[in-house]
Amino acid sequence: MGDGRRFWFPLAALGFAQLVMAVVALVPDAPAAGEFVNMRGYQMSQELHGLAVGGVGGTGGWYSTGAVAVDVVPPAALGWLAGLACVVLAVAGWYWLSLRRAGTPPRPVRFVLGTLGALVALPLLDLVGAVELRLSGDVRGELVAALGLLVLAAYERSWFVLAVTVVFMLVSVLFPTPVTGTLSAAGVLFTAAFAVLLRRPHDTAADTP
Repeated sequence: MGDGRRFWFPLAALGFAQLVMAVVALVPDAPAAGEFVNMRGYQMSQELHGLAVGGVGGTGGWYSTGAVAVDVVPPAALGWLAGLACVVLAVAGWYWLSLRRAGTPPRPVRFVLGTLGALVALPLLDLVGAVELRLSGDVRGELVAALGLLVLAAYERSWFVLAVTVVFMLVSVLFPTPVTGTLSAAGVLFTAAFAVLLRRPHDTAADTP
């Protein structure tokens, strides 16, 4: 359905969002009184495996409880939901303008409902990854982003975007920290976007199966 070069913008938009998230995570927060701040800017993840409460109310205590095991899914160090929501809105606006310029404007109601559906799907997919799969926040964000790239590849019928999605996931999981993986994945997306822009228009026919 695509024109062969239009999908450079979604790739660049996702790469730019990841770049912004990584930069924000690297900026240290100003420490407040009585608070400890991780100077790398990461949000601390907590895993409680045996919370014991006892001896409350003075000598001998009047209330006690046994050990309680609490398993907490590590939170995201990067603001994936906010970043992906901005990408969805930016890409929706881009495709709206592109389709209008091409003389095939989308139906407004259907287009708006599709955009809202994509926005609603973000927290739902994140919730499923947290509750059912017990994945950390940054892994969930990477998976949702990869799913979005797969939808883009199907819409544009592009083997190139599919290959970029595979490389995106490999790069995201190979690095030990979320920030380095995100920066590397952003570099992959920017490179792919520039490759789409620089290739000749008549070469785009080979991209469509």
